Amino acid sequence: MAPIAAETLREETEVLAFDLWDTLLDRESTLVPALADLLDAHGSDYDPDVLLRRYLAMHFRDSMIDSLVPGPHTPFKEISRRALTYRLEQLGLDVPDEAVRELVRQWKELEPYPDVDAALGDLGEAYTLVGLSNGDPDMLAAVRPNFETDLDGVVSVAEAGAYKPHRASYDLVCERFDVAPHEVTFVTAHTFDLVGAKAVGMRGAYLNRHDNPFGGWPQRPDLVVEDTVELADVLLEA
Repeated sequence: MAPIAAETLREETEVLAFDLWDTLLDRESTLVPALADLLDAHGSDYDPDVLLRRYLAMHFRDSMIDSLVPGPHTPFKEISRRALTYRLEQLGLDVPDEAVRELVRQWKELEPYPDVDAALGDLGEAYTLVGLSNGDPDMLAAVRPNFETDLDGVVSVAEAGAYKPHRASYDLVCERFDVAPHEVTFVTAHTFDLVGAKAVGMRGAYLNRHDNPFGGWPQRPDLVVEDTVELADVLLEA
């Protein structure tokens, strides 16, 4: 699964499918202050940045478990509520369930990174723009108006019944937009997302906002960029 040339990406890509959380939408600027307020309200001086990382790690673990065990798909918001509750209990904090749910509702308030809106406006002239997210449908409906450029569509993994990187949601994008896997370039800031996309035959762009190594997976990104501006520069090159 060696990377292909940027020229081939430009020639073959019909759909740009974007992960949303932490790829296009800035989690930290909303969730860290919200966690800081929650901790302060319960008399804790624990670092909210550290809590966010631990909360997200627990959330990710539990979403992968949910995709592997038999049974119905558990909504993102419920996975998130359980994960945050667990981390707060580890800190010895007795936080009411409604306060935890209010924090989870902050995911609906996430705003795009500063580079995103202009880049999507340019990319939308040449490609179909799709959001493919682990979020619940109502969460995606809530954040969609936060973009200046309207996405051509959003796909929630809830519709496929399993969290990424299970292949079901990638297959659903191809089915819904009537494209072959190689006609989709999936853009994400997360290794696991891109590995899943490449494994089903999609192209992959690693948007490395946080300067992290991709890792040793055989499924390699076809393109590595720092942000959506650089992505647009590469994919719209004449």
